Amino acid sequence: MLHWGLGLVAVRVPLQMRVGHLTGGYIHKYQPAKFAAIEARWKTQQPAAEVLLAIPDPSAERNLFAIVVPKLGSYVASGTWDSREPGLEKFAQEDRPPVMIPFFAFRIMAGMGLIMLATSWWGMGLRWWGKLETSRWFLWCALLSFPTGFIAVLCGWFTAEVGRQPWIVYGMLRTKDAVTPSLTAGHVAFSLLAYVGVYATFVSFGLYYIYRLLRDGPSSAAQTIPGATANRPMAFAGDAQTATGHELRTEG
Repeated sequence: MLHWGLGLVAVRVPLQMRVGHLTGGYIHKYQPAKFAAIEARWKTQQPAAEVLLAIPDPSAERNLFAIVVPKLGSYVASGTWDSREPGLEKFAQEDRPPVMIPFFAFRIMAGMGLIMLATSWWGMGLRWWGKLETSRWFLWCALLSFPTGFIAVLCGWFTAEVGRQPWIVYGMLRTKDAVTPSLTAGHVAFSLLAYVGVYATFVSFGLYYIYRLLRDGPSSAAQTIPGATANRPMAFAGDAQTATGHELRTEG
């Protein structure tokens, strides 16, 4: 499972990053206010810098302690090094999304993707050198990285849903105008808590079961099949079928 999982992630993460970049191009074209909020770009720039990390200050419309790369923002957005990129100043205050959540959520999402990419490629290198199962430090890193995909998905949704505010249909229908009149805050809170409760129950049982398996370890009575390897998990299926048939004939 570890070999197959690392191999799948090593291939899929770069593909997912490519799809994400294409999605960013769609947002840049059709939801420019969201794009500007994700980039924390307050003023229109040409060429535009890329803000790697900062603390957005919406009240002053500036970024504190910003780490920027000149011209990279133009290349990321438009594929050229000198394109003119609109800032939030081009949009009316009532049409601007919040900046803090999309800005940080997007970067956390991208960071989780880089962690998954590094872990999978790192593991594939160890597999190539025949050291995967014996590199305890890597196995610990792989274990601790298990929530990265879940965090990335959540942050992606935060980026998408908060970033498109105040619109539910961008440029056409505002969120405040799409609320069902009979739907109260209590109804929303109840349904949310119900979902959280159901999923928390399932996840708790699953985590407890996995913990028990890891705590107990392999059974001492487990049968060892000579020559079996992780690369050939079905290699002895025929032998097992033959043995089962022999037992049935004997019992008959």
